[in-house]
Amino acid sequence: MSVKYPKRTLKKNLNREKLAIAAVVTFSRNGYPNTPLKEVADHAGVHVQTLYKQFKNKEELAIAAAELATRDVRALFEANFSTKSTFEIWRGWIESSVSYLTNLGLGEDKKQALHTPSSLMHDIYLLAINASYEDILTEYLSKDFDMDVKTERLPRLVACMLWSGNEAAMKRCAGLDTSNDVLSDSKAVIAESIAVVDDAEMIFSSYMKYQRT
Repeated sequence: MSVKYPKRTLKKNLNREKLAIAAVVTFSRNGYPNTPLKEVADHAGVHVQTLYKQFKNKEELAIAAAELATRDVRALFEANFSTKSTFEIWRGWIESSVSYLTNLGLGEDKKQALHTPSSLMHDIYLLAINASYEDILTEYLSKDFDMDVKTERLPRLVACMLWSGNEAAMKRCAGLDTSNDVLSDSKAVIAESIAVVDDAEMIFSSYMKYQRT
């Protein structure tokens, strides 16, 4: 039986969802520290005062945006794990998400952050996503490896490698390791990001135990 909400509640829920989606886009493009709340509201097509009615502060909005992004990734794993390995699912997600982000374009502040010791520093949105994605990858890698995470550390170690590999790929594309900035070349960024997954899969393929139909 479906729940019928008053129109006012439906509008409130819709605005909250729109703002969370807008935050995902703007935080990804500019970085959390460099994104004014007005820009998020403008992207969502609502007044900034509407944003403040939904979220007490920027940190609360960042958590909601991270939860939204995490929900989509979990749904992807749930829908595909019976036929694809964790590496295969993650590779497909990386390809689609990196393609989307490169087409979206990175703001100058975000590009500059990639040249700092840690572009995650002070970015609550990315830190929240980092923790959630790591948990999802750990959960499914433990199934692929047939390991209990309570006694085996490998699933989480590989999960950390896969997620942190995104950061490593972006830093390489920004020229931090190679002195060759190719961030504007979407094909190069995708190739570098996929290579991280390929390398991890090659190293740990012998641990795969899960049998698919």
